[in-house]
Amino acid sequence: MYSILVIDDDIDMLNLYRFFLGNAGHSVHTLSNPLMAMDMIDHNDYSLIITDILMPQLNGIELTRLIQAKYPTQKILVCSEGGTSDAREIVASIVLDKAVSFGAFDALKKPFTKQELLNRVNAIMDGASSLDQ
Repeated sequence: MYSILVIDDDIDMLNLYRFFLGNAGHSVHTLSNPLMAMDMIDHNDYSLIITDILMPQLNGIELTRLIQAKYPTQKILVCSEGGTSDAREIVASIVLDKAVSFGAFDALKKPFTKQELLNRVNAIMDGASSLDQ
């Protein structure tokens, strides 16, 4: 299947990604420190990179810009917490849209189901973005 790097400062989320994607047959590498991401990307060939947006030290938008500057064809899926309040929902939508404008291939709002994640990964790898719909 696919080799996927997941970057998220939340260990529980990394475990969830590993469980969902690993059980679907993907090779999953995880990082909780976004500052280590470029080194991992420089030394590995990933089909897809999934990154959280809100992380300390280096946020997902900055990371997306760094990746795209060096690897312009790299497929990136950005994810961020939507929450339950209208304000958090609006902020999450704005942040996800901004990340896509900086080079992410697609965006997925947390929380998501296993099937939503797998559908999004498969669509990205097939060349389709949910933003095209």
